[in-house]
Amino acid sequence: MSDNNEVNYLNFNFDVSAYRLLGRELITDRITALFEIVKNAYDANANHVTVEFIKVSPKTKYSKIIITDDGLGMQLSDLENKWMVIGTSSKRRERTSPAPYYRKVVGKKGIGRFAVDLLGAKLTLKTKKENDLQWIFLETDWSKYSDLEAKQLTLPFDDKKDFFTDIKNKYWYKDAVKTEKGTILEIENLNDEWTELDVKRAYRELSKLVSPNANIPRKYPFNITIKSQYEGYKKIDVKPLSIVEFATITIELKHNKKNKTQEIAFFEKGNIIKKEVTPRLFGLVDFSLYYFNQNDKRKFKDKFNQDIDGIKIYRDGIITTPFAETEPSIEKQKDILGIDKRRYSGFFDRLNSRDLLGFLELTDENNPNIIEATNRQDFIDNIEWKELKLFIIEQIQQIEKLLKFERDNVRQITKSDLGKANDELKSIKQNIANAKKEATPEMKKQLQFIEADLGKLQGTVNKSFRDYAKLEVESRNKESLFFSLVSLQTYAAMFSHMTKNTIGHVLRDAEYFKTHFPNEKLNARFKIIAARIYSEFIALRTGVDFMLKYAQSDDNIEDINLFELIENLFSNIYVSEFQKQNISTQLELNKGLILSYNKKALEDIFDNLISNSIKALKNCSGKKIKCSGILEKEELTLYFSDNGVGISEEDRLRIFDIFFTKTAEDGGAGIGLYMVKTRIEAMQGTIEVIDNEFKPHGATFKITLPFKK
Repeated sequence: MSDNNEVNYLNFNFDVSAYRLLGRELITDRITALFEIVKNAYDANANHVTVEFIKVSPKTKYSKIIITDDGLGMQLSDLENKWMVIGTSSKRRERTSPAPYYRKVVGKKGIGRFAVDLLGAKLTLKTKKENDLQWIFLETDWSKYSDLEAKQLTLPFDDKKDFFTDIKNKYWYKDAVKTEKGTILEIENLNDEWTELDVKRAYRELSKLVSPNANIPRKYPFNITIKSQYEGYKKIDVKPLSIVEFATITIELKHNKKNKTQEIAFFEKGNIIKKEVTPRLFGLVDFSLYYFNQNDKRKFKDKFNQDIDGIKIYRDGIITTPFAETEPSIEKQKDILGIDKRRYSGFFDRLNSRDLLGFLELTDENNPNIIEATNRQDFIDNIEWKELKLFIIEQIQQIEKLLKFERDNVRQITKSDLGKANDELKSIKQNIANAKKEATPEMKKQLQFIEADLGKLQGTVNKSFRDYAKLEVESRNKESLFFSLVSLQTYAAMFSHMTKNTIGHVLRDAEYFKTHFPNEKLNARFKIIAARIYSEFIALRTGVDFMLKYAQSDDNIEDINLFELIENLFSNIYVSEFQKQNISTQLELNKGLILSYNKKALEDIFDNLISNSIKALKNCSGKKIKCSGILEKEELTLYFSDNGVGISEEDRLRIFDIFFTKTAEDGGAGIGLYMVKTRIEAMQGTIEVIDNEFKPHGATFKITLPFKK
C-alpha cells in the first residue's frame, strides 16, 4: 500500500442502459410520452403545437410522428448544455419562461427528451431561435443505444465497456429565414401502430392538458392541432372541455390567499353548502367537481365524443399527469386517488370515476410538497399527498350524501304514494258498492266489471307495497351484515390475541401439574393454578359466545340491560387488551336501565367506540376510557370519553364519514365511526363530538337515544 499523499479522482459515467431506464421503462405510456413532449413546447413559450401522424396505420418504414412548435427554439449551446445532458433541467432553476408570457414551467425532471424513445427509435430534431440564420439539425438513433446495451450485457463484468456518453449524435446546419423559430421533432421507426382509436385517445387526453378553469387562453395562448390520415382527424384543433352546462351537480371551491382560508363542501339539511376553513397540510387549492347522472352523461358524450373519466390535477394551469386513466378498462386504471377502491364493499352507493369530472388546481407557490413522481403516473407518497387525496374524497362524499338524501326522499314519497293509492282504491270500491245499491241491472253489470278490475289493480298495488317493504328490509339487512362483518374483523384480531395468551397461560399451568402432581406439599399451589385455569377458560368461552352472536339474526329485538352489556365489554371482552395497554375504565350508568333493541347492533356500537379509543390512547400516559349516562324524560344521553390524542376541529366535520381514518397504520379502515353513526341513527338517535371532559386532551362522544319507560 502506498503512503504518499497523492490525490486521485473518479468520474461518474452513465451506463448505456441509462437511456432505457430513463426512457421507456420510466415513461410507460404513449400518451404520457406525448404529454411530456407537448408540455416541453408549452415551457418553450410556444403559441401553437401541431402533432402530425403520418401513415401510422399500418406501421411501415414510412410511418412518422412530427411534433412542431413555434416556441423559443434552441441554439447549439442549448443542445450541448441542456438537451444532451442527462437528467438535467434548467427549469428547476428557471421556474418561469421568458417574456412575454412568463409561464410557470411544468417540466422539472429533465426526462422529457426520453419520452421520444417510447414513440419511435429515431429522432431528427430541428430547432432555431428567432433571428438566427440557420436551423440546427440533431439526429439521435435510439436503436444504437439498444444494440450497444445488448452487446455490453454479453461482456464479462471486468471488460472495458462503452458508455452512454460515448455514442456520437450527428448534427448539422441549414439556412433559414431570420424570423422563423421553434422546434420540430420528427420521430421515425415507430414502436407501435396508431389506429384511429389511438389518435382519438390522443385528442381526448390532450384536450385535458390545459385546465378549463385556468385563464390559459387569455393569459398564455396555447393551442394544439392534430393532423392524421383519419377522416375525423385530418386537421382538428384540440378544444378544452366545457363542463358546467352538462353537469348534474357542480361544486366550485376556491381559496382565499389573503385570509389564508380554504373553501370546502359540506352537506347539511338537504343541501351542499360551502364553508371556509384553515388550510390543510397540502396548502391552498382550487377545486371544481362535477357529477353526472346517466342522462347528463349521454349529453356530455354526444357533445364531446368522450366519457366521463375522473379527477385531473393541474399545476399552474397545466396537467400534472394523465393518471393512466386513458385505459379503456376501469380495472386496468391505477386509481391513484382511491375513488374506485371505495366501491369494493358493494353495500353502499359510492360514486366512481365514471360519474365524476374534476379539476384540482395546484401551484408551485401554494403546494410545493405535492410532487409528481418521475414516471408521471403518480405523486410522491408523502403526508401532504395523503391529505390531498383525503380532501378530494371528502368533497366527493358530500355529493354522495346529497344523492342518498334525495334517494331516501324519493323512496319515502314512493312508499307514501303507494299507501295513498291503496286507500284511494278502497274508497273508490266503496263508492261503487254504494252506487250498485241504486243502479239499474244494466248499470250494476257494468259496475261489477269495473269493481273486478279495481280488485286486480288493488291486488297489484298491495303486492307492490309488500315487495317494496321487503326490498327495504333486505337492503337494511345487507348493510347490517356488512357492519357486523366489519366489527367482527376488528374483534377477531383482538380475540385471536386473547386466545393465544389464554392457551399460553393454560399450557404453562398444565405443565406445572404434569411435572409436580401429585405432591401433598403443593396442594395449595395446585388449587390456585386450577382456579386460574378455570378463569382462563371462562374468559375464552365468553369471547367465543361474543363471536357466535354474529351468526344470529339482526332482526331479533330484545330487552337489554345496557349497564351489563357495556360492563361485559369492559370487564370480559376487552380486559386482556386493557391490561396489556394499561387502560383504566369507568362506567357510570343506571344498573337497571333497559333498552329494547337488537343486542348485536348495540354491541357493535360500543365495540367500535372502545376499539377507536384504544387506538387514540396508543402513545398516551394515564390512559382512561369512561362511559356515563343521564336519563331525562324520554331521552337517554350517553357520554363516551377517552383521554387520547383527541379530534382536531377540522376533523369534527368528517370524523363520521366512511373511509375517513387517521389510524390506518394501526389497522383503521375508516368504517367504525361511520357504522356507529348509522346504527345510532337507525335507532332514531344522534351522535356528535363535543368538548372533551378529560383535559388537556381527549375526545368525548355525545349519544342521544329515544327512551320510553
